[in-house]
Amino acid sequence: MLKKYLTYAFFFIAPALAAGQETVQEFEIPDTLTLKESIQIGLENNRTLKKAILDEEKAKYQRNEIRGAGLPQFSAYGQYNNFLDVFPQAVPGGIFGGDPNEIQVISLGVPQSLKAGFELNQLIFSNSYLIGLKAAKTGEEFYRILAEQSEEDVIHEISMNFLGVIQLELQKENLLANIDQLESLEKILQSQYDNDLARKVDLNRVKVNLTSIQSELENLEIGIYQREGYLKLLMGIPVDTEINLDQSVADMDQKVKDFQVQDFNIFDRKDIQVLGVQEKLYEYEYKNIKAAHQPQLVGFADWNKNAFSQEFDFMSQGKVWYQGFLIGLKLQIPIFDGMQTKYKAAQSKVSAQQLNLDRLQAEDAAELEYKNALNKYYNSLNTLASLDSNLDLANDVFQETTLLYKEGLSPLTDLLDSETTQREAQANYNNQIIQVRIAQLEILNSSGKIKNLLL
Repeated sequence: MLKKYLTYAFFFIAPALAAGQETVQEFEIPDTLTLKESIQIGLENNRTLKKAILDEEKAKYQRNEIRGAGLPQFSAYGQYNNFLDVFPQAVPGGIFGGDPNEIQVISLGVPQSLKAGFELNQLIFSNSYLIGLKAAKTGEEFYRILAEQSEEDVIHEISMNFLGVIQLELQKENLLANIDQLESLEKILQSQYDNDLARKVDLNRVKVNLTSIQSELENLEIGIYQREGYLKLLMGIPVDTEINLDQSVADMDQKVKDFQVQDFNIFDRKDIQVLGVQEKLYEYEYKNIKAAHQPQLVGFADWNKNAFSQEFDFMSQGKVWYQGFLIGLKLQIPIFDGMQTKYKAAQSKVSAQQLNLDRLQAEDAAELEYKNALNKYYNSLNTLASLDSNLDLANDVFQETTLLYKEGLSPLTDLLDSETTQREAQANYNNQIIQVRIAQLEILNSSGKIKNLLL
């Protein structure tokens, strides 16, 4: 029985298989949803995170279960025997005055007996049990860190998808602004064409451009709907919930000033902490295997009442019941198990060595991830500055070309080209804003400080 409890302790890293049904909840969503509010809603309702928290709670119960193996085990029992044929016993014939060289077969006992009592067992010493308690405590720590890691994953995923929706929304605003410009130009050309002041081909070219952008807008709206749906899924809210995201997250002037590059401490990362706890669990596993060669001492007591009869009359008054009481100690000393323990310990050592290699690999990968995030951030800032200047130039060119076209000094092709250039410059700038914000998130995530978004 003790072995069963210790087995639980060393399988703490096995995934839980149970998932409960959730009740329908009502969600109060702000009119304008900020990134911080989105994260807070997700931390309260994300189902994956809830499962991780339940795993942490389950680990506490498992530890208590293991602790219970060292407490007194008290039970009641009862036993009724009805011998249809009383078991024969062989005795020397001389016992009853016969020939001592002969064997007599007699029936000893009565056909019916009834026994009831209480049994108490108490583990007095077991090094394996003590190791199991330590492993169970470490298992609690393991699941606590896993829950924190799940929390960070939720924050990161919600942030990335929040920015993804904002990126598409900015593209949508850019397309809508260009549609307004082209619709105004279409009205002007239509009026000019009606008065024989513009060519049909020029009017058609504007209509073609307008239709193309409107089709692009329709595809973009599909993308926004899908991305928003996934964001709601991460937040744990119904997919039909209306949300309006706060686009100030893309305000670069303030965000760049506020952002501080985080110092890198690899032990702030939850994935590295998890591997460290797993190494402790393997240490306890190895010690527990070695403890199998150590003695185990158990104390026991048994108090009972017995009755015997030729027929079932145990409920009758005056029935004589005989009392029995026993106390004792049981010492179990393993001597030889076919070298099974030796090879189990060797396997445990190999597993620990493999885990150590995994940890070293994870540490190198984490350091590389942080350096890549820094490099991406500084490069994205330089690119943003270039695209900002390029956008100013594109806006100036478009405004000048529009004036020249209205004055009849520039052809329609130049106007349409400048409009396309201005639209692309704005789209590139908007996308780069999001790339800078994503780079900031990657720095926070790779340094184990993604929770700073909640500050």
